[in-house]
Amino acid sequence: MKQKILFGAAYSIIEPLGLLHLGGLARDLGFETDYCLVKNQEYSEFHDKVKAEKPDFVGFNVYTGNHLSLYKYLGLLKKEFPKIKTILGGPHSSYFPYEAVKHADYVVMSEGFTGLKQILLGEAAKGVIPPARESFTFPIPDRKKFYSLYPKHGSSPIKSIITMTGCPFRCTYCYNSSNIEDVTSGLSKEVLLKFDKSRLPGRLFAWNIRTVDAVIQEAIELVKNYPTKMIYFQDDVFGMKLKWLEEFAKRWPKEVGIKWHAQMRWEMTVGESGCQRLDLCKSAGCSGLTLAIEAADPVMRAEVLDRTMPQEMIFEGMKNCTDRGLMIRTEQITGLPYGATSAPTKINLGADLQILELNVRLRENTGGPHIAWASTFVPYARTRLGIYSTNYGFYGNPGDENWDIKDTFFEKSVLKFLKNYVGPELKEKKNLQDLWLSGQELEQYRNQNAQLRHHFNVFAYLDKGHEFAEKYIKRGEYTFEALGEMVRDWQKHKISKEDEKKFISKISQYIKTESQKKSVVSLAPYLMSVPYPEELARRFLNYAEKKGHEMSVLSDAVRHHLYDYVVYQVEAPSDTSSSYSIKLPGSAISYEC
Repeated sequence: MKQKILFGAAYSIIEPLGLLHLGGLARDLGFETDYCLVKNQEYSEFHDKVKAEKPDFVGFNVYTGNHLSLYKYLGLLKKEFPKIKTILGGPHSSYFPYEAVKHADYVVMSEGFTGLKQILLGEAAKGVIPPARESFTFPIPDRKKFYSLYPKHGSSPIKSIITMTGCPFRCTYCYNSSNIEDVTSGLSKEVLLKFDKSRLPGRLFAWNIRTVDAVIQEAIELVKNYPTKMIYFQDDVFGMKLKWLEEFAKRWPKEVGIKWHAQMRWEMTVGESGCQRLDLCKSAGCSGLTLAIEAADPVMRAEVLDRTMPQEMIFEGMKNCTDRGLMIRTEQITGLPYGATSAPTKINLGADLQILELNVRLRENTGGPHIAWASTFVPYARTRLGIYSTNYGFYGNPGDENWDIKDTFFEKSVLKFLKNYVGPELKEKKNLQDLWLSGQELEQYRNQNAQLRHHFNVFAYLDKGHEFAEKYIKRGEYTFEALGEMVRDWQKHKISKEDEKKFISKISQYIKTESQKKSVVSLAPYLMSVPYPEELARRFLNYAEKKGHEMSVLSDAVRHHLYDYVVYQVEAPSDTSSSYSIKLPGSAISYEC
């Protein structure tokens, strides 16, 4: 009889690639694999599956933010099923192995292929298993079993593939910025002796690049067996090696033939090599890229985020992308710990509006971005920016582990914020309470930040959207009625009363209740400010029916709409006959609404 392993992870609409590759490894070793994704940190379904299937092993991918609930559950699991061997892997257990090992039989650090193989073959001692000394070829992911359990993932038009692990950059908000010494403190000498630092030059995840052939074969299987319209390459940075990309560009259009989206750095989009890279991507079927800006101020990017790139590079790179017809998503972090840099910068809401203004000016000058995505900073422990936040007084105390943070970056900020710019001396002055926002002032900025993040990608479509955003945010009336009224007045040179009447008439067929009618009629000018507003209205009504008429629900609807209809273009609008249209300067595409 085959031994069984049950893999678990937090639920996501994106398939858990790490688990699927590990599942492929277990499958190839002769194990029966099973999967269960946990929603809202509630483990009853997972436990029911354990009771029904009685697996020999339970492996879980753990992230900071869901680790405490998982640890509690593993304690209950071990009490009821002491013979089941438990395995933890993933980012949190890799960077906090000394803590994770208190809650599981095995903790696999870094990539995990070699460690899992040793565990399943009975070759590993219980405890922490350090990164492998040699790269392990990526197993073929166990998609067939996973999609049979989660058919919505299988039917998604967008599938994910990863071509490599590791990242050459060290952005301070990422765990890849941590030093090996930070990660290994607290481990036993026996485990430390097994570390091969020659393969881990200053970071935990070494490069492991798949062959073009392996990536192509995986994509062929996806297109052949599942309704796949697009591939999203989940690499932190795609296309680092030009020779790899050259082979990929020759083969992908002929052998796979569908479009794809990837993540890249601005440094890779400029100059002769950048243009060569973008041309290769375009010829290979790339339809768009995700590029992170994170902060508008170059001093903040350089000193605090370790993203040293001049403003000119961002504009040049964006123009190079839009000139090739690529659809661009930018990423930015709001609510950063501003105010301690060597030169003065804007702080708090001023800094958040500044990053919105940069996106507005980019679109005016280059035609991109097509979606401006924003998150709120989360000070993950042991990242360099998490340590910075503590050292300068923005969060917690030195030595604290920030286990109270959420497992999402779409919540309100947990930081404290300064009243004014202070400078590097903040490190010594951080205990002076008069420097910090407190009480009502602090709560007001946290609310302002959340509201800006909710509407960031719509505001980026408005004329002088940063000026509108400041007016809306400071007014402090965060209702659908107020939002629609203000957009109506702001965009009156573009959206006529007649346009609005026609739009409301068109979407009336989707309205079922008075509350739906009230929401959509109030929001009509807001919805009409982005491409394909009729489709957006329909999506919002669907979301609101299930989750309520909230700003966060509206935000989710807009973001997903722009993904599907604009950036990824896996959905086609049902009606393009309306006279009102949004044309993006410099873009190869104009959007008829």
